[in-house]
Amino acid sequence: MKGMKSRQIIGGNRLATWQKKLLSADIVMEKARNSGYVKRLRKLNPTYLLYILVFGISSHSIPTLEEVYRRYIDFDETLDQKNKIRIQSFSNRFDEGLVKFLHEMLDYYIDTTCLDCSAKLKGSLQNLKDIFIQDSSIIRVSAKLKKVWPAQRSNGAAAGLKIHTVYSAISHSIKSIEVSGEREHDSKMLKIGPNFKDVLSLFDLGYYSNSVFAKIKHYGGFFVSRLKTNATPKVNKILSASSQVKKQFQKGMPLNEFLEKCPKKDKIDILCTFKTRFNPDGGKIKTIYINFRVVCFWDEKASIWHTYVTNLHKKAYSTDEIYQLYRYRWIIELLFKELKGDYDLGNLHLAEQNLTYAHIYAMLIRLVISRNLYKFCVQEVIEEDRSRYGPQLWSKVFTEKAHEFLSILNQDIFGNEDVIGRWDKLESSLRHLAKSRHKKYQRLSFKFLAF
Repeated sequence: MKGMKSRQIIGGNRLATWQKKLLSADIVMEKARNSGYVKRLRKLNPTYLLYILVFGISSHSIPTLEEVYRRYIDFDETLDQKNKIRIQSFSNRFDEGLVKFLHEMLDYYIDTTCLDCSAKLKGSLQNLKDIFIQDSSIIRVSAKLKKVWPAQRSNGAAAGLKIHTVYSAISHSIKSIEVSGEREHDSKMLKIGPNFKDVLSLFDLGYYSNSVFAKIKHYGGFFVSRLKTNATPKVNKILSASSQVKKQFQKGMPLNEFLEKCPKKDKIDILCTFKTRFNPDGGKIKTIYINFRVVCFWDEKASIWHTYVTNLHKKAYSTDEIYQLYRYRWIIELLFKELKGDYDLGNLHLAEQNLTYAHIYAMLIRLVISRNLYKFCVQEVIEEDRSRYGPQLWSKVFTEKAHEFLSILNQDIFGNEDVIGRWDKLESSLRHLAKSRHKKYQRLSFKFLAF
């Protein structure tokens, strides 16, 4: 703890510096103009609106435009009562222009968070650039929008959107994100290219595709995925197994038949041949056969084989390490839980399309800003204390303190007093409250990272 305290004293006013860099009015105005949302300032200030949308936590279970308007009027002290923007005009500004502006701000915060990072992967992963986790989550929206965004499995009485997310282990935040209708298939949103070189991707079954795996390998990347139960790879070679398992080996045997004959215990590491359609040169697609490693674990309790397919080499990654790497995919599930539990995306009742989009992008911005600050604070903590700061507790504390952010920003803009002391007090409070008191720390968050 002495190390942490000494850093806090030396670093003074860090939170104030952080907010001026990330929440700069100049940057917000630049993005507002570039997006076409603002050509010249009138009664609506996009910077103040962004602050309200991000830090103005709803006091009700259902956020409303009227509440956002009241918060904006309360925040903006530049105009007298006669010149304040009316609610009808305020409502009209929640249009496609605002959605585009918020989208650009989200991209800016994602890029800033990903670039401003000193973390590196450690141990056997140190030669990789990053770990990407791909997944999506459905957001249930007002049934009044069912004609715009019909639900995937329903009788037509429900509507939904889907958030397609790529999570970066290095930045400990979102790498990229897209919002689509619920019926958009996950695999169509997967964009694989040269940026996957030396990157490890962890996939759920929604993204399972032999051609995707072949493409990742082609671009010099790596992957770990669960194997689909209906997959039909052929056993090519035993990499590691007991003598009893080796006796059952026949080259070319379907994997499911092979596992049926094997003793139901321990773990098996094999090389399998997969059939897919792919052309690495981008020309005419053709049928190819490609070898991937398959790791199998017997689950005694469930009486099933858990199987994972990967192109990570056995010499560098043991069977147990493959299992541990796939477990890390749980991080993105916690991120979705955070979005829906702490950031008002659990069940949206907003009945207008642009208003719904604006709320979603504002909440995503809040998440990325929260993660940016989380990483900023944790990097300054001594290593033995770092695992006490789990993102789930942090998000709850950040949400509870959101109004304090808004209050300090208001005083910084319109007040006559110096707010440095308030920023320092807020940072101290965030650090204190977000530090887990439990003996069992949340080590998963920084398991593979070194700062």
